[in-house]
Amino acid sequence: MRVSKRRVLSIWFILMLPLTATIVVSAWFAYSELFRLKLEPIETRHNELIDQISNRFSRELGYFGQLTMLLKRSGPLQSGLDQTAPPDIDALERLLVRFSRASSLISQLRWLDSAGQERIRVNVRNGVAITAPEHTLQNKKDRYYFQSGSSVSSDEVYYSPLDLNIENGVLEMPPNPTLRTSVRTGVNDGLHNGLLVLNFSLRKLFDEVRQLHSADTQTEIVNADGYWLLHPELWREWGFIYHQPKLVIQNEYPSLWQHMTKSSSARGLRIDERLWSYAHITAHTQEKTLSPSGWYLVLTTPPDLLASLRRSVLLPTLSGSLLVMLLLGGVLYRIAQGEAQRMALLEQLKAEQKELQHTNEELWQSLSRQQKLQDELVETRKLSSLGMMVAGVAHELNTPTGGALVTLSTLSTAHRQLKNSVQAGTLTREQMQNFLEHTDEGLSLAQKNLGKSIELIKSFKRLAIDRNQDQPSHFDLQSCVQDLILTLNPRLKHSPVSLESDIPPCEMFSHPGIVSQVLQNLISNALSHAFKPDQRGKIVLRGVLREDGHTIQLSVQDNGCGIAPEIHPKLFDPFVTAGRGKGHTGLGLHLVQQWVTQTLMGSIQVSSTQNGGTCFTIDIPVSVTDHPATL
Repeated sequence: MRVSKRRVLSIWFILMLPLTATIVVSAWFAYSELFRLKLEPIETRHNELIDQISNRFSRELGYFGQLTMLLKRSGPLQSGLDQTAPPDIDALERLLVRFSRASSLISQLRWLDSAGQERIRVNVRNGVAITAPEHTLQNKKDRYYFQSGSSVSSDEVYYSPLDLNIENGVLEMPPNPTLRTSVRTGVNDGLHNGLLVLNFSLRKLFDEVRQLHSADTQTEIVNADGYWLLHPELWREWGFIYHQPKLVIQNEYPSLWQHMTKSSSARGLRIDERLWSYAHITAHTQEKTLSPSGWYLVLTTPPDLLASLRRSVLLPTLSGSLLVMLLLGGVLYRIAQGEAQRMALLEQLKAEQKELQHTNEELWQSLSRQQKLQDELVETRKLSSLGMMVAGVAHELNTPTGGALVTLSTLSTAHRQLKNSVQAGTLTREQMQNFLEHTDEGLSLAQKNLGKSIELIKSFKRLAIDRNQDQPSHFDLQSCVQDLILTLNPRLKHSPVSLESDIPPCEMFSHPGIVSQVLQNLISNALSHAFKPDQRGKIVLRGVLREDGHTIQLSVQDNGCGIAPEIHPKLFDPFVTAGRGKGHTGLGLHLVQQWVTQTLMGSIQVSSTQNGGTCFTIDIPVSVTDHPATL
């Protein structure tokens, strides 16, 4: 069958929509997961570095504060600054020289008096402590760290902001990141008023951090104002020293700065197509400290790293998705072809169904007409059967009981019945001949057996009432069969076939008319088909009550010629007969089966052998529920 390509494409497009959506969603999830897996090692490295560096800085800062307080509380310093005597400058210089070896990061130790004048200064260069000559000592009263350090209590360590060291108004070169800690000395401690200041060079720590730069990691340090103190691009560092107010992180990455001002630390932020992690650095110490600001350790990826990672993940994801889409698209196209063909076949089937429905309507009309004709044939069959009984009884009753009036009355009744048969169109030559013969015989018998005629009339009356009764009723099976045999005697008298009956007395609640009609049809069928003309034979009618007392088995058996094998399988089908040329319609056994199974609620079976006779066996319940008879 040829299928429209347009229909195939439309179906394929409909099928591809959910597939495409599914592949897009799956590709997005796959891309996200692959990108996450690519990014995970970098995030892990950033987290490790953040923890490592921030802990290192925090420990060092805490150690700076501890050293400062340790120096103040040392015995030599307490003695050298005892307020009861002038400061012992020589002893203090020796103390500061010795103490400079407490940390490799110490670059300068000083004691300033209350006026900000350096009274002692020890400079540390390349691990060597050098005492500054007296004429080189400077006044630092205008420096922020002196003013801020002098304002704190004597039991607190002051941390200055991190900046570059300046000596005699000149910036030390190369730039030396310097942190100052200070603690007050005063009368509360029994000491001369002043400020003990320690300078710590963080150049070594900064260099260590710079060494951590890699292809996927940039390390930066930012102060509380956003200025870079450490950056891969050196020109961005120390903007506040070089009077470059634009060199702040908030100008470059405002979204990141908002996070930093709201939270002291964060990991794995994706901002401006870069991965960011940061932590606020504070001193780990048990000493009381005052730190006016803090620093932020910032780790980020190079500007083009995430884009490169995305490209490396996107290419295989897109390739795989396109490959899957092509493969499944081909499969769906085959499915679409099959669906289009199925729809075309369905449309063809609908057209054929419509045509079939039209044909069925015509067949139904034909069947209705056939059923109507069949019903008419059934009625004709019943009338024929009734006519035969009437003819037989008429012969039995045609007895001239006294004079001409009785004879004329009987002949008038027979004539009227004959007229009815003629009008019904069922009169046959045989019936006419039988009428004449039976009329003569009946006149003779009527004269001799008037009592027998009366009994025959009563029997026929019972049989007629039973045949016309639709509802089940109580009756005696033996009496019902005897009435039937009595009506069949006229036919049997002139036949070489004898009828034997062995029916036990049995009180039943069923349809006596149907039972009588069934037995009559089976006996008539045997008389008509089982024997050749003038062939002697025997028909035996038996009844056996089952052991349960609820079912009786009736059988009609002959010793005739049997049933032809080709007819046996369809024996109970309508219009099946071996004597169609003799006027038989083929409805007799069909009606028998319908009456037995539908009205009497029983079953019928037949067994036959060629030239060995036939036996019809009927099993019917002794009592049936109220069920209208199908006559």
